[in-house]
Amino acid sequence: MYKRLSFCLLNFTLLSSIPMSSQTIPEGYVLIYEQNFQSAKAFEDFRFSDPEVWKLNKIKENRFLEFTTDSIGYTPAYYSPKNICILSGHIFGEFILEADIMQPAKEYENGDICVFFSVKDSMQYYYVQLANIADAYNHGIFLVKKDSCKKVSSDQNNGINLSDAKWHKVRIVRNIVNRTVAVYIDNMNTPSITARNPELVMGYIGFGSFDDDGRIDNIKIWAPTSIPDEATFFYKKTIP
Repeated sequence: MYKRLSFCLLNFTLLSSIPMSSQTIPEGYVLIYEQNFQSAKAFEDFRFSDPEVWKLNKIKENRFLEFTTDSIGYTPAYYSPKNICILSGHIFGEFILEADIMQPAKEYENGDICVFFSVKDSMQYYYVQLANIADAYNHGIFLVKKDSCKKVSSDQNNGINLSDAKWHKVRIVRNIVNRTVAVYIDNMNTPSITARNPELVMGYIGFGSFDDDGRIDNIKIWAPTSIPDEATFFYKKTIP
């Protein structure tokens, strides 16, 4: 992956710890969405920045959503993730998301997989970037807003080994009352990344990367409620 440009500025504000329980689903939350990609009809739930780089693949009998390399059909107006798919039928505020992620066997200097939330459109959203290396421009929670991108996470671990070609469990807990986000990676007891930021609230959820290969499976989203609404940005994928 090429080096993150300097205008993704690190927010050095130190925040107090954010206690988040990852053991149970809170009372009042229901399973709004679940997807294991066993059917090609799964594509109907998503919109893609570049549909050509997304496909369904499988290992033995397990099917999953896969995206490949750098998108050639979509170039953001400024530096931000290129490969993006969004779950287009639901707008979420508060939610708990779980998913399995993997990068295929490949030498990555600093591979990444992103999870998007509070997506307003193609130029306003948060993304959680899970990367091999944690620094000012990689591995954390970022805010993309109009013509800027800044890191808003207050605490994070040293990165995740995405070069091991293994599935990793990710859990994201979003509290809109406190404007907090906690990201759990493999260890569901202790958050690996946390942030508090009030700028964006409701929006779509999605997955992708800056410019790497990746796989997504077993998506589950719990929430008190969601707003049914079909996104009008990005593109549907034609089912063969």
